[in-house]
Formats: sequence, structure tokens, C-alpha cells
Amino acid sequence: MSLIDKERIKLIALQGMISSELKRFSATYDTLLTGETSYIDEICKYVKNGKSKQFRPTLLLVAAKSDQHTSDEVITAAACVEMIHTATLLHDDFIDESDTRRGQPSVNAKYGNAVALIMGDYLYSKALDTLGSNEMFEPLALLSKTTMLMSKAEMLQQETRDDLSISEEKYLEIIDCKTGSLIESACTIGAGFNKELSKHKDAFGKFGLNLGRVFQITDDLFDYLGDPRRLGKPTGLDWSEGRITLPFIFAFNNADNQSKENLLAEYQECKEGALDSMWPEVKSFVDQFGGIDYARSLAAKFGDDAKSAICDIAGGRQRELLDVSVEYVLNRLK
Repeated sequence: MSLIDKERIKLIALQGMISSELKRFSATYDTLLTGETSYIDEICKYVKNGKSKQFRPTLLLVAAKSDQHTSDEVITAAACVEMIHTATLLHDDFIDESDTRRGQPSVNAKYGNAVALIMGDYLYSKALDTLGSNEMFEPLALLSKTTMLMSKAEMLQQETRDDLSISEEKYLEIIDCKTGSLIESACTIGAGFNKELSKHKDAFGKFGLNLGRVFQITDDLFDYLGDPRRLGKPTGLDWSEGRITLPFIFAFNNADNQSKENLLAEYQECKEGALDSMWPEVKSFVDQFGGIDYARSLAAKFGDDAKSAICDIAGGRQRELLDVSVEYVLNRLK
């Protein structure tokens, strides 16, 4: 059995507990992801063609799962989380000028940059409007803050683009805002709907924040290790686009002065041209000075922190499946 198949089995196991809720979620999401004009509706249908793993709504639904019937409000909240996540992908593809997303041409490649930007804004707004219209004010407050934090992260990435001296602290701030905040909110919202766990929703938020860190660090490691799930995406893309991530940050801080100076000299020569030309040397530099191993170990630590956050709160099948979600993300590196 291939690694990809094993990962799918883990995700299927996680989602099996909430299969009926996921069916309701899919129906609600399909209803919400429509447009008030024929053109918006066309693009919404196109976006839905790209298959999502539904990871964030899955976490929300697992956290909310109890012996009682899962309310329509929970399903609506999960659909809004997925809409916001989809909006971030449209914006990411616009910023990165990506050609593909989820096995098909990206919205910006098919419809143009302006449409991708506007559609991202539309989905953000529609998700928040849906929550407000349904008087779901706590999820609305959480996700409103989340959208602000994700925008902050994009600006921080712009500020630190091509900054080889970016600190690990700044990197963690960026990934907490960019990736961690939405997963944190999804878990907090889910626990808030669970009468048995609502008083522990902050612990579930901590679980989600740490899981978000694991998710982004492993995602950044794929840039160095390669990722067979991202068809057609080469390694070194973050580097060529000026995004300095954890493996490089640690290696650069851990390297001897001469090695740093040599790399900086070549970087200055390539900076005005194509940074991807020095990718083989960058990858070797990161390997040599322990960047890959350090990023792996930090991801594992945050995975342990996520599990510890709920170890005395969640139990039984729910706890087991939340632990599976951590292992699912970590095992993408194996």
C-alpha cells in the first residue's frame, strides 16, 4: 500500500465518525457556494469541481460531535469555514500567479486575476454574511478576526519577502496568522457547540493552533522534499518567490560565517535575475546545516502540544480521531 493510500485511510477514519454530518455539510456548502449573477454562479460551480479534503470542517464537526443531534447551525458554521478556506486559496493563487489548483486550472489562470481576487472577496463576505444572517454571533466574531489575521499574514509575507535574516519568531507569527488561525477557529467553534465541551473551547482552540503549525511546517518542508500530491508543482517554489521558511531559517542561523557569506554573495548576484538558479545550492545548504531535521522535529513537537492540549478533556472515539488528525498531517512527511 502506498503512502498516499495510507494517508487517505487515516483521513477516511477521521471522517467516518461524522459521515452523516459531512453529507449535510456538503449539501449546505453546495447551496451556499452559488452566485447572485450567472457569472458568479459559473465560477462557483467551477470552484466546486476542485475536490477538497474538507479537513477544516471535519475538525469542526468532530469537535462538535456528541450524543445529541448535530444542529443545522453546526453544519452552517462548517460550510462557512470551508468557504473562507476556499477564499484564501483563490487569493493565494492570485498572489502567487499559480496555474493549477486541486487538479484543474486555477481561477486566476482560467478567468483572470481580477476575477480571482473579487471571487475571494465574495466568498469571504458571503461566509460572514451567512453567519450574521443566522445570528451566529460567536462564530462570526471568531471568523471575522481570523480573516483579519490571515490578511495580516499576507502583508507580513510581503514585508519579509527575500529577507534571509527573518527570525524564527517572525516566521511562527506568520504561520499562526496564515494557517493556524482558521484551524484554531474551526476547533473552537466546534467545541463551542458541544454542551459537554463548551467550557473547554479554548483548549480546543489551542489544539487547532498547534495543528495549524504542524500543517504549515510540513507544507513548507514539501518545498524541499517534494510532494507527489501536488501534481506539477516543482520543489523550490517558495524560495524562487522569495518566501523564506523554517528549514532555511534554522540552517542559516546554524551555519558557519564563511558558508553564510558564500551563500549571501551568490544570492546578491542572483537576486536581480532568477533566484531559482541557485535552488540546488540552497537545498544542499539547508540539508548540510540541519534545516530539514529541525523543521521535522519542531513539527513533531507542535503535534505533541496539540494532543496535550485536549488530553484531559476529550475522550473515547473523539479523542482518538483528533489524535489521528495530528498523525495524518505529520505522516505527509514520511
